[in-house]
Amino acid sequence: MILQLFVCLIAQLSLSFGQEMGYLRIMNGTTARDKQFPYQVGLLCYFDDSKDEPNLCGGTVISKRWILTAAHCLQEPSSELRKVIIYVGSLEVDESKPFVVKKSATIVHKGFNRKIVANDIGLIKLPKDLTFNDRIQPAIFPDLGNTYEGKMAIISGWGLTSKQQASSVLQYIRAPIITNEECEKQWNKQLKGKRRKLVLDSFICIDSRAGLPCRGDSGGPLVLDDGSRTLVGIVSHGYDAKCQVKLPDVLTRVSSFLDWIEEQTGGGLE
Repeated sequence: MILQLFVCLIAQLSLSFGQEMGYLRIMNGTTARDKQFPYQVGLLCYFDDSKDEPNLCGGTVISKRWILTAAHCLQEPSSELRKVIIYVGSLEVDESKPFVVKKSATIVHKGFNRKIVANDIGLIKLPKDLTFNDRIQPAIFPDLGNTYEGKMAIISGWGLTSKQQASSVLQYIRAPIITNEECEKQWNKQLKGKRRKLVLDSFICIDSRAGLPCRGDSGGPLVLDDGSRTLVGIVSHGYDAKCQVKLPDVLTRVSSFLDWIEEQTGGGLE
């Protein structure tokens, strides 16, 4: 899907997120086909000190009025969010107009902890209903209690490629979901006692050896690779800012926040 208007904006991006543990983290990706990922959303997040250079993030359509993303996409330590420009479905100039929302239309989990990247989840309420069609469809929520360990999944986004540039075309990778225990083991082996990585139950990890998300992919979807559009994770963080160390990427486990999502949306997910 060639995103003409999006490309023009990407060219201006600073991608200047904070970088706790390689924060904001597709490398070695495949170009997506039109209509392949109808739940995918592109976000341009403008902060007070951004000098009109937005931060690029991803998001997921979960209903006609709600977008799910990462908390760190909507919040910075020393700057207030001004607005978010949201691209849904085909982003061709002549086919799609973006939504623009203010900070008041965003929700960041109150327990979001930037240091350990806990509760890295946020919501955006659209000003009007989406019209579902073959380019715009909601993702499906996962089963409560299913870890999905060993299942293949897909991450998609417009983040940095191996050339350290934001992609002008939506990219995706396939990767297996691994156990949290294996994820924590690999991280702490790399850290060599300098600090310790705690992989929480509310995290979900993928094996990133074949490819990994990078800066600009944050907030984007991890869905099962079975055609069901089941959303199991939200891109959260990786080991290094340049995405060169192929440790497991850590994502927010969506099933851990189903009650929170229902509470914040008022159950309005039809």
